[in-house]
Amino acid sequence: MVWWFAVPKIVFGDDALSELEQLVGKRALIITDKVINKLGLAEKVSDLLCNNQWATAIWDGAVPDPKVSTVKEAAGAMKAFGADWIIAVGGGSVMDTAKAAWVLYEKPDVELEALTPFDELGLRAKAKLICIPTTTGTGSEATKAIVIRDDETGRKFATMNPELTPDIAILDPEFVVGLPKELTAYTGMDALTHAIEGYVSVWKNDFSDGSSLQAVKMVFEWLPKSIEDLTDLEAREKMLVAACLAGMSFGNSQAALAHSLGHSMGSVLRTHHGLSVGMALPYTIEFNCTESEEAAAQYSELAGLIGIREKDDVATSMKFAEAIRELMVKIGSPTSFKEAGVKKKDFKAGLEKLVEFAMMDSSLTMNPRNTDSNELRKLYKYMFDGKRIDF
Repeated sequence: MVWWFAVPKIVFGDDALSELEQLVGKRALIITDKVINKLGLAEKVSDLLCNNQWATAIWDGAVPDPKVSTVKEAAGAMKAFGADWIIAVGGGSVMDTAKAAWVLYEKPDVELEALTPFDELGLRAKAKLICIPTTTGTGSEATKAIVIRDDETGRKFATMNPELTPDIAILDPEFVVGLPKELTAYTGMDALTHAIEGYVSVWKNDFSDGSSLQAVKMVFEWLPKSIEDLTDLEAREKMLVAACLAGMSFGNSQAALAHSLGHSMGSVLRTHHGLSVGMALPYTIEFNCTESEEAAAQYSELAGLIGIREKDDVATSMKFAEAIRELMVKIGSPTSFKEAGVKKKDFKAGLEKLVEFAMMDSSLTMNPRNTDSNELRKLYKYMFDGKRIDF
């Protein structure tokens, strides 16, 4: 089978932002949100370009879990400005907004929910894309994927296309040094989930495997350090690299069950994406390893990276899931719905919608163990109480 491994040009390390001085172009639209804009990070990008005789503008209308309507507003800003470069400065939602709006800027008639990996979009006729992450987890700067929310139903839908891979990813630790402890934890768990799911996805490949292995090692080593000292630039840079590696992995192999569960949680309960997928991760490991010998062997390989080895692959996988929960406790990331503050009445009221949306999520098809709505319902119930998976 012919396969492709797509990644952007990646610039990382101290003063990585200076890469912008090498750009050839005239007009750059910076896509960001109001928080990042107030911190002056978008202005920092704009000032560097203006010093090199560029025309720039800042659009700061990006919001968490962007809706299609927000994406259309961003596309309108691109058209009005006539951008030949689009620069996303922010976390995953900002980068998803920029990517999706880029599609509509170039191809206004495209329906985002109908977008497939096989569509020929002809992007870059008008503009190219740079992503500068301000969080250490989503990996969107290295992927061809977007996650957008439907305006009417609120359901998140994930889609991908090779042309959505950014042209350049700039990993500058100065852009994440002020990330609060809670977001550091949640986005770090997002990165770990990407790396692990990329390693067990049914579309896994040798190139994505290499990225996953390094990312898992780095997250276990550097995420706790980045929580302990929020000003540790080395830890921040290492987590930026780990998140990008994880993005390279799952962006070319795809995510799995934890993302289906997590996307649905974000849609129905409005929980943070990294919190959602991170919470789901150990439960899905326990769920998958008992029915898939191949998945159990793969989880066992990952467990070996952090010194875990039990009597067999299933036992090792279970211990690996427990080690992930221990990491989550250490960094302050909830391991159950109860710990996340979700009220039982809200959980019960939303359970059927949680199951419905998870069943519709494309990541489900990449999971190593097949599942149905009854099992998803049971998974969510176990996740509410923090009960280990035994089915």
